[in-house]
Amino acid sequence: MKYPELKETITTARALELCKHFEMHTLVERILRNPEQYKEWKFDGVSVLNEKFAAGIANVDQKTLTYQCALPHDLTYAYGTPGGKEERKRVDDVFKQNLLNKAHMSEFWASIFHKAVRIGGAEELGLSFTWAFAQKD
Repeated sequence: MKYPELKETITTARALELCKHFEMHTLVERILRNPEQYKEWKFDGVSVLNEKFAAGIANVDQKTLTYQCALPHDLTYAYGTPGGKEERKRVDDVFKQNLLNKAHMSEFWASIFHKAVRIGGAEELGLSFTWAFAQKD
């Protein structure tokens, strides 16, 4: 699987390919049910932090952080159900587990990153990376 570059545009077709790769069956089914409800988006990695900086402060591998933790999290956020607060909480908890188990991040830093997505990812903020961000208006 060739992962997207930072700032690469993710089309719905590319998102389906990535969701299949990560075995995100629920998202695949959701997108296939109504693909025209989603817009393209740009992969921004660790959203508000530079990947090298984020990996450095947490003392983890940058590629693992970006592609095994941030990318699956972005996909679940992009195609999340609007208003899905419980779904978002589960997704954020999986993100934390990926930080711990895949990136081998310390509990301290994984908790910081988890808190950051819980605050910054709130749908109400309407930012380019907040919950359900690939939904067309």
